Amino acid sequence: MTSPEIELKVRGILAAKLGIELATIRRDSRLAEDLGVDSFGAVELLFEIEEAFGLTIPDSDIGKVRSVADIITYLDGWLAAKAAVSTPK
Repeated sequence: MTSPEIELKVRGILAAKLGIELATIRRDSRLAEDLGVDSFGAVELLFEIEEAFGLTIPDSDIGKVRSVADIITYLDGWLAAKAAVSTPK
């Protein structure tokens, strides 16, 4: 999955979860300040992302996710690591 595909999927999850237009969610949108996500909402949101991408985000990483870009960067890294592990050497 490419970074633009990840971004579109993440923005779609956010739009559905928050009930806002996809076009209003940008890569640089901050979860709390721009999208109005509180701490409880952030946990719910990350659970949705875990489900959609088939991963588990450690609690220690949840605090690092403050923007849409943070989510995309995290998923890019996770998918790259997963691909590296599953690629035969």
